[in-house]
Amino acid sequence: MFAFAITACANLDIQPLSSGTSSNWFNDETEISMSLNDLWRPDFFPIDDDDWTDDMLNRNGPNEFTLGTITSQSGTSSSRWSAEYKAVSRSLKILDALNSIGSSKIDENSLNQYKGEAYFMLGFAYGELATYYGDCILNKTSMSLDEAYVAEKAPKDDVLAFSYECFDKAVDLLPASFSGEQVPTKGAALGFKARFALCAEDWQIAADACEKCMKLGVYSLHENYKELFQADKSPELMFYFKGNLDQKYGVSNYFSNTRNYIIRKCGGFCNHSPSLELFCSYTCIDGLPIDESSIYDPKDPCANRDPRCTYTIQPYKTKYSSDYAEYEQSKIDKTFPDKYPDYITLGYEYNPSPYATKVYEVSTGSMVTNNDSKASNQHSAYNGLLLRKYVKDSWADWSVSSSTADNCFPYLRYAEILMTYAEAMNELGKCDQAVLDNTVNLVRARAYNGTGIAYPKVVASNQTKLRKIIRMERRSEFAFEGMRYRDLLRWKIAIKAYDKSMFYLNRAWSGSSSWNGLSGSESNITLSPDFLKHLSNWDNGNYPIGGIPKIDEDGLPDISYMEDEGYIVTFYKMGFESPKNYLWPIPADDILVNNKLTQNTGY
Repeated sequence: MFAFAITACANLDIQPLSSGTSSNWFNDETEISMSLNDLWRPDFFPIDDDDWTDDMLNRNGPNEFTLGTITSQSGTSSSRWSAEYKAVSRSLKILDALNSIGSSKIDENSLNQYKGEAYFMLGFAYGELATYYGDCILNKTSMSLDEAYVAEKAPKDDVLAFSYECFDKAVDLLPASFSGEQVPTKGAALGFKARFALCAEDWQIAADACEKCMKLGVYSLHENYKELFQADKSPELMFYFKGNLDQKYGVSNYFSNTRNYIIRKCGGFCNHSPSLELFCSYTCIDGLPIDESSIYDPKDPCANRDPRCTYTIQPYKTKYSSDYAEYEQSKIDKTFPDKYPDYITLGYEYNPSPYATKVYEVSTGSMVTNNDSKASNQHSAYNGLLLRKYVKDSWADWSVSSSTADNCFPYLRYAEILMTYAEAMNELGKCDQAVLDNTVNLVRARAYNGTGIAYPKVVASNQTKLRKIIRMERRSEFAFEGMRYRDLLRWKIAIKAYDKSMFYLNRAWSGSSSWNGLSGSESNITLSPDFLKHLSNWDNGNYPIGGIPKIDEDGLPDISYMEDEGYIVTFYKMGFESPKNYLWPIPADDILVNNKLTQNTGY
């Protein structure tokens, strides 16, 4: 209840550190260190779910973000508001305690470190609040309860200015790097400052913060894009969260319930899938969108695509693939694992063909029932697509790990700094070839490492063209990292991105796991007209998608025609109310106890 009023005067936390209260805590270095270390978790650094966006199909249905129905009683909005103000309260109390204790009890280096961490948390919390709620209460000095009950919202610009100020203080006090357990650094402070400045269209502030971060010389891009998301550490990770299998703890939806993303053949549900729109948004290896590229083949949509497409979405072959005959023969002569390792996930071939009743099993070298195709299973991937990013072989042992994974969640990584700098400079009208070569082209070149394909260099152009390239590049680079929702809001294109359907394949399947995979008079069962349509679409190269969608100036594909052609169907209609949904509502409980606290427009 009324999160701000409580946390303004007391250090109540999501998981209290001990039975100590704000009146008897923060008396020595141990207590201060414990309190700060407890802040570095996702409770205070929330992750936006990707199924709030046009990047993810959740077969369980829509949510308040995809429908645009969020209210002032939303659990997500209320918990984020509460968590960030708890972080503010604790940070302010820590700063008060540090100023009181001084260097008499804490050595100067540690004192600066602790102050830097408190300012880091303040900068992040207020940046988050301003980004999602706009105008909000600005508490700089630990309000009393009476003050909290009558506090009024400060303008968003003032809140952001204080956030930037706190980050600047953090940069002055924090180390450039750390060893052992993760703690905030100069680079992380600069990175988050740049992130929030970008959201606020404070282009010069964002660019300056990125430039300072780049000059630190601490971070670099991980050599291999795919391996980055399975690595336990990386010079690219600036601020991250890592799971713990011993504690059965995974960070984010991806790692707290892996069964939602893996194949049914090894016990997964496969009920969260990359969206068909995301699939269509990746460029080709010539650097062009699929509606402009001469090498895009809609009948073989995984071929000739930016490598991040098939590093993120599990690739598959179609009967129109140039090496399809060799692909099928390799399963007969048992050379499949050596020749086509990219088409294997968790020990099995991934083949969504509605004819594919069986798939190759690596451990036995034999063909076994395919639980991930409509040929044999009604509940196979609902749009034919499967997540590949993050998936490690150990995910197959979900029963041992209680469906958790210990992957690092990349909350802030160096590629974001490079892409933020490029975008800010482009919006300032200063994105020349030198800027591109030190940012976007480095990120794109890394994606092609190890492929044997020369990356398509981005060449300086006018602002509008570069804006589209940068937006498409961000979607490709950061898919499923909790960044898409924030990008749609800050670009003010959510109204377009949500003014459409979330699509999937029609629910028809063969009707029997014992179907022989043949049609017409050769079929051993009677096939429904809807399932025959699946077979026809596959035969004609239109499964799960067909044709070539138009990509608009913001990089958004229009795949609605595919429904008219009978390739896909509407799962649900998305929705977004502008300008209302560009900000979140202030929690109703807070407004109930403070009549000076006004609600955001439309709620």
